[in-house]
Amino acid sequence: MGAIESLVRMKSLRGTIRCLSGLHIGTGRDNAEIGGMDLPVIRNPVTSEPIIPGSSLKGKLRSLLEWHFGKLEPDGRPWGWGGAGPYDQGDPILCIFGTTAKGWQGGPTRLLVRDAWLDPAWVAQVTARGLPLTEEKTEVVIDRIKGKALDGVGPHTSERVPAGAGFFFEMNYRVFSVDGDGGAGDEARFETVLLGMRLLELDALGGSGSRGYGRVAFESLSLDGEDLQARFAAHDPTVSGVRAA
Repeated sequence: MGAIESLVRMKSLRGTIRCLSGLHIGTGRDNAEIGGMDLPVIRNPVTSEPIIPGSSLKGKLRSLLEWHFGKLEPDGRPWGWGGAGPYDQGDPILCIFGTTAKGWQGGPTRLLVRDAWLDPAWVAQVTARGLPLTEEKTEVVIDRIKGKALDGVGPHTSERVPAGAGFFFEMNYRVFSVDGDGGAGDEARFETVLLGMRLLELDALGGSGSRGYGRVAFESLSLDGEDLQARFAAHDPTVSGVRAA
């Protein structure tokens, strides 16, 4: 990749993340409370409503794309995080999500992911019915021989945002002109972001995805105010990306 010349434009991707199953994105707890929730969800400290942190969404997209393209560091760290390299200066993962690699000349991180907030209409609908914004999911570990709850391992309860909830999300994407390309390279790499979102629809967001949590769908997508849903749906994440990396 040649010299970064200028910021050509900012692309604005917006839409709704719809929960198709209970969503748990947890937060740490400093003090355990007797009878309290074992695994609460992360919340807006002002409104106390559940949120999807931008870091959680961005990290999940990056992780899925790293696996899809076979971009794996031997020690398990994210691709390009302190690794010895060398790395292609046009590497889509590193250009889009950023890197701490020494000697990196590929320019700033392209993708900015904001925290996602609950759809106010959904909140109003739920509260009008006298329902809470979250649900409790209790699980136990079964003793394989006795066929009952394992002794000494009590049931634990997770808090989840229920299926049907919607979160408004926003991502901004920087398009740089590099070596006279007028932004063509970054425009092409933007499709990788959409591919990551399609991968997420087949995977899970948050914790306990292998047990049915965190199934989501992206709805009402727009790019700079224009409908993006059909273009998004055209990406086929079932095709291996290793050769295309």
